[in-house]
Amino acid sequence: MRVGAVVVAAGSGTRFGGGAAPKQFQPVLGLPLVVHAVRAVLASDKVARLVVVLPEGGFESWEADLRPHLDPEGGRVSYCPGGASRQESTARGLEALDARFEDEEGAVADLVAVHDGARPAPPLPLVEEVIEAARRHGAAIPGCRPPDTLWRVAGDGNAESLVDRDHTVAVQTPQCFRRNLLRESLARAEEAGLSGTDEASLVRAAGHPVRVVEGSPGNLKVTHAIDLEVARTLLGGVSAMPRLGFGFDAHRFGTTGTLQLGGIPFPGVPALEGHSDGDAVLHALTDAILGAVAGPDIGALFPSSDPELRGAASERFVRRALEIAARAGYGPGQVDLTVIAERPRLAPRIEEMRGRVGGMLGIAPDAVGLKATTTDGMGFTGRGEGLAAKALVRLDPRVPESASPPG
Repeated sequence: MRVGAVVVAAGSGTRFGGGAAPKQFQPVLGLPLVVHAVRAVLASDKVARLVVVLPEGGFESWEADLRPHLDPEGGRVSYCPGGASRQESTARGLEALDARFEDEEGAVADLVAVHDGARPAPPLPLVEEVIEAARRHGAAIPGCRPPDTLWRVAGDGNAESLVDRDHTVAVQTPQCFRRNLLRESLARAEEAGLSGTDEASLVRAAGHPVRVVEGSPGNLKVTHAIDLEVARTLLGGVSAMPRLGFGFDAHRFGTTGTLQLGGIPFPGVPALEGHSDGDAVLHALTDAILGAVAGPDIGALFPSSDPELRGAASERFVRRALEIAARAGYGPGQVDLTVIAERPRLAPRIEEMRGRVGGMLGIAPDAVGLKATTTDGMGFTGRGEGLAAKALVRLDPRVPESASPPG
């Protein structure tokens, strides 16, 4: 049977809290949440085509943001704008899915799985079990029995009566249906002015049975900002642990200009040779940040062949590294710097440098260690030909800041 999927990611995420972007576009491990959700569904080779339903407002911008991440998925993914409600968005996604199948295969899907764009980690066995149950029964949903005692609450806020847990499940997605059954249920709901909280509620309202299969506790729906930390762990991120990165850089002294170290000028000492301003401290710091998140090195991001970087302030490199770390869900917590040089004498300006570096990283100066040492006359630093710098950085996990809205 031909299986298609619709991932609904058109909501505003009002319960998520204040932010510039809806929850489904929040970054987790460097990718928008909805990308993880789509890839989880596409992990099943039973799914031939998938439509991502995006907010109608700013649709082109959201699509452009997702395409680089999803275009490599074998051409199985396409996009459409959603509507004002969940069921309108699902209906539009189903229409787009029908059109995609008709264009490429001359027929519509036999089964359609509908998944929430804010559920990033449905296990593959669950996805396939729901599809198989829908093939056999016409409609299937995953559900978990609640572990807590459930009470029905009266309008005045008082506990009214117990709810029988043995006959209650918390419903998840993907929910899978025979395509004609889902289309009929959506149409009936529209005619009757019925609003459902999910697709299964509309199918039941149309009089069709819905099979329940065992859901997964790990099939998290991100609802609040704190859920992003749980999602990161479920997707393989090290949510509770910091990351460490090490960086090293060395340059020889030139004959002109003014030395820059840690973003501070040292008049009377010639600048270090380098394609930028030669600030070895900030170069080492940049590489340490990038190393902590297994990112590209400074040379890959800022190649010496780029004429625009000639004489550029090295703080620019640090800012770029911090952006990459933030997309991976990490931010600076502490840094320890060592400068190896015979000149200049750093002691009088250590506190100034610590404040400058702390300001770049957004951490307090007392979280910036900075030391100067020599090699007792040995090597190129001992001969005064240049200097070297080492950086050790600790990046801490944090809830990523909201992505920017489209446009």
